[in-house]
Amino acid sequence: MKHKFRNGRIWMPVFCIPLIMLAACNGDGKKSQSKQPVDSAVSIDTTTPAPRQVDTPTLSTSTETYISAIISRKEAIKKQLPAIKAEAAALLYDSLALYVDTALVAITANEQAWLNEYVNYYSEAKGIIIPPAHVQQRINLLATAGIEPWEIGEGYTDLRTVPTFYTNLFKASLPADYRAYLQLRADEDTVLYSADAGLVIPFSLVGKRALNWEKFLETYPDSRFLEAARDLYNGYCEDYLFGEDNTPSFENNQNLRSLIPENEAEYLSFVEQHGHTRTGGIVQKFLDKVNTAKTYDELRQYIQSAIAQL
Repeated sequence: MKHKFRNGRIWMPVFCIPLIMLAACNGDGKKSQSKQPVDSAVSIDTTTPAPRQVDTPTLSTSTETYISAIISRKEAIKKQLPAIKAEAAALLYDSLALYVDTALVAITANEQAWLNEYVNYYSEAKGIIIPPAHVQQRINLLATAGIEPWEIGEGYTDLRTVPTFYTNLFKASLPADYRAYLQLRADEDTVLYSADAGLVIPFSLVGKRALNWEKFLETYPDSRFLEAARDLYNGYCEDYLFGEDNTPSFENNQNLRSLIPENEAEYLSFVEQHGHTRTGGIVQKFLDKVNTAKTYDELRQYIQSAIAQL
């Protein structure tokens, strides 16, 4: 599963900046027409005093302006949360998340020069990234708003919000599905999942993630995060059973008898422990089908169909 999501929302490359900025401008209007119930005794203000160009983002908006606006919005939300209901807090989250995603794309474009060089700042002697002073100043600036550089493999470095960006701000103020979704994403984002076309975490933890998202989907079937959660679940299931290009589950995709012994042992253990779950059932189907399928593609299509039934 490639880097499709950033903090639970679909990642968009830099060339989509004009589109996402237009969506942000239109999106605020849509949010105001939401049918979600709001505490009528409280006035929900999803904006904070900020320069006009921040409310209508442009490529010329500086990183400093975005950082100031993000901090202001977070502070304004923090003041409102104690007096509002969960549904109203959800509106504040939606507004902030849309703005932050928009800002991140633009900030990334602004900071691209040093991001392109970030991996080259690695010190073999000290075993860590040691940026030059002028780059460290930019990193420190981003940190004030909860943004950090994040290496995603193959020499690329992204900008993202820190894993606890939303959970620390909203805490228990959001509806249950929001809290569950954001906590799962925060937990997962503490470690790099995949890099250089290979899994970084063990297969056992990939299976655990699939179980977590199965539970989310079953617990919150009407969640506004349903589509994102389903995509994550599907991706984890496939990665668990088939791996990625540089961490495959088969020694040779042309030979289904070449299932790596450690993987087979992992899958058998998973079925023994979690056979009562839907994911456990999918793993069992994989183990059964691997003995009868004629090709790797046939096996994969069969499993994809089984996953999609959740």
